[in-house]
Amino acid sequence: MINKSLYSLSWPIFIDIFLHFSMLLINTYMVSYLSTSYLASMGVGNQIFDFFITLFSFISVGCSIVIAQYLGAGKKEQSIQAIHTAISFNFLLGCISSAIILCFGRNILNFMNTPNHLFNQSFFYLKKLALCLILESISIITSACLRVYGRSQSAMFVTLISNLIIIFGNLIFLFGFFGIHNQGLIGISYSTLIGRTISLFALLFLLFIRLKIKFVPHFLFGGSKKILSKMLQVGLPSAGENLVWTIHYMIIYSFIGMMGEKFMAAQTLYFQISLFIMLFGLSISIGNEIIVGYLVGSKKFEEAYSTGMKSLKVGFIVTVLVVFLFWLFKIEILRSIVQDEDVTEILIPLFLLSVFLEPGRTLNIIMVNSLRATGDVNFPFLIAVFSMFGIAIPLSYLFGIVMKMGLFGIWTGFLIDEWIRGIINSIRWKSKKWEAKRLNL
Repeated sequence: MINKSLYSLSWPIFIDIFLHFSMLLINTYMVSYLSTSYLASMGVGNQIFDFFITLFSFISVGCSIVIAQYLGAGKKEQSIQAIHTAISFNFLLGCISSAIILCFGRNILNFMNTPNHLFNQSFFYLKKLALCLILESISIITSACLRVYGRSQSAMFVTLISNLIIIFGNLIFLFGFFGIHNQGLIGISYSTLIGRTISLFALLFLLFIRLKIKFVPHFLFGGSKKILSKMLQVGLPSAGENLVWTIHYMIIYSFIGMMGEKFMAAQTLYFQISLFIMLFGLSISIGNEIIVGYLVGSKKFEEAYSTGMKSLKVGFIVTVLVVFLFWLFKIEILRSIVQDEDVTEILIPLFLLSVFLEPGRTLNIIMVNSLRATGDVNFPFLIAVFSMFGIAIPLSYLFGIVMKMGLFGIWTGFLIDEWIRGIINSIRWKSKKWEAKRLNL
């Protein structure tokens, strides 16, 4: 695996994540074409689904880093045991999450203030998503394992095939292909369930048959507590950081709500654009995380350090080029997605701001993932809590509300937060204190 280059690992990861985002956009477009109520009901269900996916992801982060370090240390048997432990633990989480939705789905929808006329549709869709959660809990782990073993292209192709199946299913169930009447959200849930099922079996086939990872049943049912504790040791702070980000974003979004509907619409649009720009740095950071974890497991600390710095340089250059292109073609981009001139006027200045923001975000993402790969997970988590609540939220309110800078002020707060975290985490990386944080294998 170590012979894999950053590029060969990162570009399939980029395509994989891009396909996931694209699937969300395509699904949204297909449903909105038919019914606004369908779209609203799907949105409620997807929010709950995404919450549980975040829960599953924290063990996959821990799994990736633990397996990478085991492989680097030449402990193949322990890496196989780690795969089984992660699959069984996430499967248990998936079953519990599914049971929570099936038993308390109506209470959850009431808590989210779901309108009465959308309630039954939303609940039915949510019940079908509950079954998908069990499948997704295992898929997330198997996909992460394939990446660690250098098979990120395989995971990418599975995502592509799954998306094509879901799109084809939606065409049949929503638009009446082959004589089938419009099935609404029932149809969407069926096509999603079929696509996710095929995806899971394909990933398991690639992991245990093509990659020839030995399947050991008693590893599933008698998982190592030591290995699980290491995964949780790495994964829980990572999940905590994601949770902190979600809470801080919800608070800042409430500030935008004070500005009115136009600003909320502008934020929704630009957030999607910024996610796409971020994909480049994110995919590089994940590829870098795998390589650094392997090197740290091998105790090749100097090589791990130089790999992190090289990845940062590549990510920085790519991000600057991409964000500059977005700024250069901002008018063309806005004309293709925005009909409201007022919203367009709000968005135009944000493209220039992003030229300065996005390199800082890439700096932060790559440095955080580098530190995580070494086992140094608590430091970036604590910095995130301090910066998001002590800097991003107060400055966003100051610039956006008090100084009446609007959405530009909100994103200025994001900019300062990302750069401060990026610089602090870079100093931590340069200090090499993370060498002492290597997992005790």
